[in-house]
Order: sequence, then structure tokens, then C-alpha cells
Amino acid sequence: MLPFDEILTGYLGELGWYQWWVLFLMCYAEMPVGFHQLIANFLAASPSHHCSVPGLETWRDCRPISDALNMSIPWTTLDGGGSGYSECSRYDLPDGSFNMSPAEFWQNHSPESLSAGGTISCDGGWEYDCATFTSTIVTEWDLVCSNKGLRQLTTSLYMVGVSLGSLGFGDLADRIGRRRTYLLALTIQFVFGVATAFSPHVALFIIFRMFVGSATPGVVNTSAVIVAEFVGPKERVKVGVLRPVFFSVGAMILAGVAFGVRDWRSLQLAVSLPNLLFIPFYWWCPESPRWLLSRDKEKAKELIQKMAKFNRVDLPDHVFADDPSHVDETKKNEEKDETHKSYTILDILRTPNTRKRSLILFFIWFTNNIVYYGIALNITDLSGDVYTNSLIASAVEIPAYLSLLLLQERFGRKLPVFAYLLLTGTGLIVTAALPAGPGRVAVAMMSRFCITGAFQSTMIYTVELFPTVTRNIGIGCSSTAGRIGSIVSPFVWLLADLWRPAPYILFGVMTIVAGLLCMLLPETKGEQLPQTLEDGEEFGKGVATAVFNKALSTLKIKKPEKKEEGGSANPGYD
Repeated sequence: MLPFDEILTGYLGELGWYQWWVLFLMCYAEMPVGFHQLIANFLAASPSHHCSVPGLETWRDCRPISDALNMSIPWTTLDGGGSGYSECSRYDLPDGSFNMSPAEFWQNHSPESLSAGGTISCDGGWEYDCATFTSTIVTEWDLVCSNKGLRQLTTSLYMVGVSLGSLGFGDLADRIGRRRTYLLALTIQFVFGVATAFSPHVALFIIFRMFVGSATPGVVNTSAVIVAEFVGPKERVKVGVLRPVFFSVGAMILAGVAFGVRDWRSLQLAVSLPNLLFIPFYWWCPESPRWLLSRDKEKAKELIQKMAKFNRVDLPDHVFADDPSHVDETKKNEEKDETHKSYTILDILRTPNTRKRSLILFFIWFTNNIVYYGIALNITDLSGDVYTNSLIASAVEIPAYLSLLLLQERFGRKLPVFAYLLLTGTGLIVTAALPAGPGRVAVAMMSRFCITGAFQSTMIYTVELFPTVTRNIGIGCSSTAGRIGSIVSPFVWLLADLWRPAPYILFGVMTIVAGLLCMLLPETKGEQLPQTLEDGEEFGKGVATAVFNKALSTLKIKKPEKKEEGGSANPGYD
């Protein structure tokens, strides 16, 4: 049988009607991923709050009553900066102190006497501002004050689930196929998404959310591989860009749904039930032809014939014929044994060229995630409420994705990754140097645009760098490295307590280093995807050495060797 890329370019078409159908299925399923990935902004929102005071009404129609708060809650410096009513303590007053009018109360007390009497913790619970959120996990389970660490833990452990899923589903997709892995991930996302809405306790909420998180890479990474393996080399960027646009569309839809559904349980249910629409995927979603070619060529032949019929093309017989002049029987058997072998992370770290490429990709993914979430978690200067901010943050990503249609087609895969990382790093360092104000916010948002472009262009690039037999395990390991970055990211902001610009400078330096390391990787635009481990090891050999030599020559650290007169024309011959 001819190589699949030759079948696509010569007969089926690199992006025919069947491939558009597969792309539609993958894009459609991307939107609920956007729901679950960003819903914590609403589920775990922490509205303003203060102690519940026995015998005193401090809230009315979701708004605080100032007179009542002045009588019962001390004024203090808040954790987030600024000052306001204490969120975690109240004045220590005896029972019955509020069985009188405010005027009578102030006849018996003064601000000085209240402060002198001391404060106590919120022994009667808390009251919350319900103007923005009817309920969240914070308001239901009182994840504030001494329990506020649990709120952060829910997000961190969700990311731990994503990390475990990246590795687990990557390996599973290489073992049992892309289709079955993809359907399994959609099922887990639905089952545990619904279960999360009925969590009776925060511990079960965390566990269910971890399972939802583990399913996320099973959907995102596997769909990226499926789409890439169905199209020809010239169309990989197009499908790689269009698919994640729907992640941002899903995030924008989430902002609208959350605006209308203010109760966290109803919102969680509203974003989980749409997965029922994926039931027909059991019949509609096909297996990857490239995976089938490495495991079962007869089924691959059936799928290719189905694609030909859908694309309205005729395939000549020699497309499926074996060519004895190119492949002998012994080699066939060796290839058959290899393609049925199960692979692990050790296989992408065993040989030097593949190991170097893998470690560089792991660092780039780690950097993309730690910087992306570092910026996303620190957008505090945007005007508007949480729903408007979420909408803007999601909308900014769409032009970043679409820009890759031009950049990666015209300049290749490597250069846009390098450029976006370099621009992100430069922008963040400039942000650290600028004073607070509109200019600083504008530069930070441009950095958000650039890191989004770097994030997606790296995924497209990664899909093409790993061979077919280890592609999913390679992407899974890369994604796991990235998720470690997303888990660590919130803690980087603790450096701001020591020196305010420190997080921005650290993020900036990391992205610049990642961009420079990217230049050591081979270009993949228009290249035939490597199939076996041997193909992957030979792919791009010598690129790093060539880049180093060119850099040294450009910097005049090492002069290029000159050929002596009368010497051999072959520089490698003495």
C-alpha cells in the first residue's frame, strides 16, 4: 500500500469532504471542554462576606446594611489589599446587645469601646453578597477564612486530574486506538460532570472534578491527533487552528450561560448535559487511518475506501498493492511486529535525538502553561464584572488562533512558535517595568494574545514531531509537563510579596529561553510524518548542530572553516 500521505495528496485530497466532516465532529466536542476548563471562575467564586451576627440583620436584598455592620464588624485591612469590613471576625459582644435601635446602641457604645472589647472568629457562620452569585461552592460550604485553602485546592487538584489524564489517555490512545479513547473521555466527562452537580460534600466535589479534569486531555489531545492524522501536510495547520477556536467559543458561551444561571449546581448541570448530544459519535466518529495502518491494514483499507466514496474520487488498484521492489517479506514482518508493540514514555527518551526533542518540547509546554495561567489569573484591571471579563479574555484568544492560519502556512511551524514566545517574554518584561495604568494593561493583554498563539502553535508543532506509534504518548507527556506548569503557576505570584515585578520577569525569561530552545527543533512543514521509532530518531538529525554553528558564526565566536586553495572540494575529506 502507498504511504497515506501519498494517497491523500495524489488521490483523496488533503482536506476533502470526509476530512471536513471529521473536523466538524472534533470542533463540536471542543466547546464543552471550554465549559469545564473555565467554569471554576463561577463555581468557586468567592463573593464578599462577613460574619453572621446572632440577633442582627446585616444583609437585606443581597446588600449589606451599613448601620448594622458598623455595630458588629470591625474595619480592617483585607487580604487582597485595601480596607473594609472584616471577613473573618466580629466584635465580641454579649447576647442581646442588638435588642435595641441603632440610636440606643450608640448611646451605650462607641467605636473605641467596641475595639477595646476585642473580636472573635465567625462562630455563627458567614453571610455572603448574593448580587452576583446566588450560590457557589464557597458560599455553600463556607470555604473562606481558615477554610479558604480548600477553594484553591479544588482548582489545583482539577489540574492534577488533567495532568494524570494527559499521560493516561495518551498511552491509551496508542494502545487501543484514537476513537475508543476519545469516546471514553467524552463519557467520563459527562458522567462525572453530572455527578459534580450533585456533590453532597466538598471532598466528593474535588474527586468528581478531578475525574472531569482527567477527561479533558482525552478529548482535546486525542481530537488534535485524529484531525492531524486525517489530513495532508499542507492542511495540518488549518485544522489545527480551527479546532481550538471552538474551545474559546465554548468559553464565551459559558460566560453567557453563567450570567443567566447564578446557582453553581444548576450551572454545572447545564454545561454537563450537552454531552448527551455526543451519543451519535459512537457511530459517526471514525478511527484514525494512520493508527489503523500501523495496526490493521485491512481496516485501514476499508476506511480509505470509505473516504474515497465520500470525497467522490476513484482509487486505482495499485494504491493498495504491495510493492515487492521496495519492501521484502522479512521487513514486512519486522514492521508488523513493531506496530503491534505497546510503547511507553521510555521509548521517546531512549534514543538521543528523540530524547533531546522530547525534553525541549516538555519545557516549552511547561512554560506555555505556567505563563498562560499566570497571566489569566492576574487580570485584575479589566473593567466590568466577572462575566464581561470572562467574555473579553476568551475573545482575545480567537484572533491569536486565526493568525496561525497565515503564519504557520507562510513561515513554517517552528518560526511562529519562536516569535510568539519571544514576543511574550519581551512583553512581560516590559510589563514589569511599566507603572500601573492603561499602558501596562495593554502590554499585558498583548502578552496574553502572544502566549495563546504560542500555546496553540506548539500543539500543532508537537503533533508533527512525534512518530505515529508514539504520537499520543508524546503529546500526553508534553501535556502533563504543561499541566505541572499550570499547577505551579498560582504559587509563582507569591514572589510578588518579595518584589512586585518578579513574577513577570520570571515568566518573561522562561518564555524567551523556551523560544530559543525551539530553534533547535526541526521544521515539519510539508514533511511526511514519521511513522516508526526509527523514522522519528532520524527525523531532524543535525538540526541543533547546524543552529549552534550558525549562531556562533553569526556572533563571530567561531569562524567558519575556509577551504584552502587546491584543497579537496569535499569538506569532509582530508
